[in-house]
Amino acid sequence: MSLNLSPASPDRLMQKLSRCEGQLSDWLTGSENNAEWFARDPVAAMRAADLGLDELMLRDLEAITTSIAQKLNAAMHP
Repeated sequence: MSLNLSPASPDRLMQKLSRCEGQLSDWLTGSENNAEWFARDPVAAMRAADLGLDELMLRDLEAITTSIAQKLNAAMHP
């Protein structure tokens, strides 16, 4: 499965996620609902947290997490 990520996005995405880690942590601990939302749909929750990640980065993150989930599911249910 090809993820079709934007050019140089993995490094840039990791840098941006590292920079907003504290802000995300504050948002998650600010409400039990936020933490539950993040557990159900991390990308949608990150959009709602308004972390300063542009939509292209969020789509890349969504593609990565979806791919990981599909691979885990396939490994658990061969």
